Amino acid sequence: MVINLSPVYIENSLLFANTLVMLAVGLTLTYLTTKVPNFAHGSLAMVGAYALFTIAAIMFGNQLSQLQLAQPLGLGFAAAFLAGAFAGLLEYLLVLRPLQKRGSTPLGLMIATLGVDLILLGVLNIFADILRGMNPVTGTTRDWRLKAYVIQKVAGLSLGVWISFGIMIGSLVALYLLLTRTRFGIAMRASIENPALAQVLGVNVDLVNMVSWILAGGFAGLAGGMMAFVQRINPATGSIEVVAVFAASIVGGLHSLLGAVVGGYVVGLSETLLTKILSDITGVNLVTYKRAVPLIFIIVTLLVAPEGIMGINWRRLFSRIRSRK
Repeated sequence: MVINLSPVYIENSLLFANTLVMLAVGLTLTYLTTKVPNFAHGSLAMVGAYALFTIAAIMFGNQLSQLQLAQPLGLGFAAAFLAGAFAGLLEYLLVLRPLQKRGSTPLGLMIATLGVDLILLGVLNIFADILRGMNPVTGTTRDWRLKAYVIQKVAGLSLGVWISFGIMIGSLVALYLLLTRTRFGIAMRASIENPALAQVLGVNVDLVNMVSWILAGGFAGLAGGMMAFVQRINPATGSIEVVAVFAASIVGGLHSLLGAVVGGYVVGLSETLLTKILSDITGVNLVTYKRAVPLIFIIVTLLVAPEGIMGINWRRLFSRIRSRK
């Protein structure tokens, strides 16, 4: 029995987990404020990814034929955030808020997000074709990847890993400061805890909801750009990964942003590193079935701990274990 984890495989696992954390935090944020499970969240990530790709195509031209980008992509990630934020805001303003005002049930709103996902998927496919026709030297506009940032090393790790950690940590710190150090953040937390009471006290709950969808869309857009470091991107990539995003939020706890971070790493590293380790131990290629890992996590969590990891009273649990000994 030999466990063979190459540095590249570990780096890709970290990249995937960081991406999942960003997506899970955004999904949890919108669920906390509007109580809507957004099935279009993965496609919001692809909106950001293609915004980054478009900026890269304009700035670097024919270098994109091999996707060997040597220049920083700060402007591209800024575009990814803005595009994802705008798409998230439009989803709330044009679809979810009107349906809420008409008394739509949470189930109806959830189904509406599925419709939004299909619309975004179609728009992204059309945009990919238009972009390819406008600038043929860019090469393929489907199944593209930021390959150069995985090859280039800095202090022993690929540049993509450093960028992903920088974006993730910076985004989470900014969100923490917003929620804990600003008056608007306090209003957001009040709206999350009790929307009706917050509105009575003068909090603009609708504005809070809009900002939460802007932030969630922006986080998804950044995650879409980060996703290009670890896998090939096409318009359907986000829809494929949305199951893992929901698994991360459910495992961590849909009522906790910290739980989204924990769940992102648990699901992300389990889907990559754990399946590889188990494959080496058992001699069976379990990596082929890694897509089943998020589904298993969702089922087990809902059966054992419906509130997720952050909903478990760990102190009481450890006390019971000690008392039995």
